[in-house]
Amino acid sequence: MPINRRKLLKSGLLGCATLGGLSLASCMPKSPLHQTPKMVINGNMVITSEFGDPFDEITKSQLHETGLTAFKLSLGGSKSTFDECNEILDSLPSIYAANPKELMHVNSFDDLMIAYNTGRTGIIYSFETATMLVDDLKNIQHFAERGVRIMQPGYNISNVFGAGVMTKKPPFGLTQLGEDAVEMMQDSDVLVDLSHAHEQTAWDVLKVNKRPVGMTHTGCYTVNPHQRNKSDSLLKAIANQGGVVGIYEMSYLTPDLEQQSLDAFMTHILHAINVCGVEHVGIGSDTPVLGFDTGPENMAMWNEINAMRKETGVAAPGEGPPPYVVGLNGPHKMSSIADELKRRGLSPASIDKILGVNFVRLFKESW
Repeated sequence: MPINRRKLLKSGLLGCATLGGLSLASCMPKSPLHQTPKMVINGNMVITSEFGDPFDEITKSQLHETGLTAFKLSLGGSKSTFDECNEILDSLPSIYAANPKELMHVNSFDDLMIAYNTGRTGIIYSFETATMLVDDLKNIQHFAERGVRIMQPGYNISNVFGAGVMTKKPPFGLTQLGEDAVEMMQDSDVLVDLSHAHEQTAWDVLKVNKRPVGMTHTGCYTVNPHQRNKSDSLLKAIANQGGVVGIYEMSYLTPDLEQQSLDAFMTHILHAINVCGVEHVGIGSDTPVLGFDTGPENMAMWNEINAMRKETGVAAPGEGPPPYVVGLNGPHKMSSIADELKRRGLSPASIDKILGVNFVRLFKESW
């Protein structure tokens, strides 16, 4: 039975595997950017039900306040099927039809430039898991032709392509089919994303890839040794090949697995800069575009989704606190990050790179 647009948006199939369709948060006052940036890109975000209808003036203002040229949107959650993802892709044009002056699909580097030049916010389609590929490399090309420009070898657990970050027993790393999948992705102008890849899987990808790869939303293992965070040696290797590492706002930034502070977030960003260089670090918040609603109804839904993820075995240890850094929960996110980077002594050029220019360069080289 066809799934309508509203059901899709509220089911969480358009967002990351944990967020579902939580409604938008009340917004904090805008914190102006240090300057007019070249481009603002967030490496991983979530949309909610408001994106299925024509925006009212408040929502338009909030979207404008984000300053986003584009953001990456993960489709299909952690285990959606081939047919479900095709239904999602069938539904998405209605979003742009409802808001033609505000939103557009980014399917190429030229589209990214059009979004910037027309003042619209571009949405970049991605997959975090590989269940929709059904172990068939032809499906990589199929979804690439439908506009999915970023894919991962898999999610937290192992599959036929390789091991995920939560894989505890051998075999680790990338399989032969996984090597073929990476080749097919890059031949199809798809950026390979290693955010949820096991460390050995990521190293194996770096041995066979032909273009730079991304790690769109992760943290630094040296700062906090959690499975979802990556080692300095791996971060450095990705940078050496021209890749970009996006720092997220998840609870894995600190050992306490709590609501994250701005200091904790900045510690990971500054450490990544020290390891990778400022040309290879970005922001991959893994949060809703306009903010996370912390009201009781949505928190109950959030807790229910977390419980389901734990029962199905896809949750990483420590999932629980909502995905946002205190002080960044709202459309002012990127502006406030820019202000904090400036306060900590980074130059305007370096701030521009972190806020988006690095991802722009990566997309140009990958697509």
